[in-house]
Amino acid sequence: MDMVDEYVDASSMQHRDAQDVLEEFSYELSKMRGRCIDIGCGPGDITEEMLRMLPHDAKVVGADISQTMVNYARQKHSDEKRLSYVVLDIETSELPSDQVEQYDNAVSFYCLHWCNDLWRAFQNTYKLLRPNGKALVMFLGYHFGFKAYLQLKQNPRYQPYLQDACRYVPYFQRFKCKDARASLRKMLEDIGFDVLHCSKREKSFKYSKQSLKNHMVAVNPFIPRMPDEIKNEFIDMLLREVIANGDTVMSKNASISLEDEQSEHIVLRYYLLIAYVQKPQLIS
Repeated sequence: MDMVDEYVDASSMQHRDAQDVLEEFSYELSKMRGRCIDIGCGPGDITEEMLRMLPHDAKVVGADISQTMVNYARQKHSDEKRLSYVVLDIETSELPSDQVEQYDNAVSFYCLHWCNDLWRAFQNTYKLLRPNGKALVMFLGYHFGFKAYLQLKQNPRYQPYLQDACRYVPYFQRFKCKDARASLRKMLEDIGFDVLHCSKREKSFKYSKQSLKNHMVAVNPFIPRMPDEIKNEFIDMLLREVIANGDTVMSKNASISLEDEQSEHIVLRYYLLIAYVQKPQLIS
């Protein structure tokens, strides 16, 4: 995702859910001293908000695979002395040596569902942490809107640009896990983490058609691949498919104008996975 401005303007859902997790784990965050890495920091707004919740002697490194996102974060949040940013692929086959066991804590919000190899992402998170280091992660386990990618892949007009559509479906949704929470817990334990918390949360978010369209464009990996003459058509088709997989409700907001009284909103349901884990102390 390199469309930074579009993402910043259309990421209300991600921002709300990240803030909810920060509030829920505020006590744990208040104990996070030393160096902390924010995996998949994106534009850096949540990274900076989280920093204010950490002890005054803590430092945070925002890490993202996108150089564009890192450049934006550096520009917008450069006045905070305890905050820095690096480009890092959490799925890399070999972490840079200067990153291994350099962090006392790690966090990640709305990033890990983009990982094709979630196991490797968590293995690398384990390697980033020092012994006794802790990690707090939140990511999508299932989202009804992702069905639209797989449906549009069947359309011959869009198929050439969606060959790897499955790769962008959240890991546990892609493999149709019956119990995503249990599968996540086992994965984390098999890697070596002590699992302090692991939960699955049902959530929903209400969009207008335009705000949903803006959101889909901001996080869509396929649009940049397409010729200009079919981009708008594809976006409209994607919107129809996503709406078909959501719940459409009539607005009951008393403050809206009469001309908007019958306007429809789309409610999309999804599941979040949240885990708080610790890398054990080495036994000599």
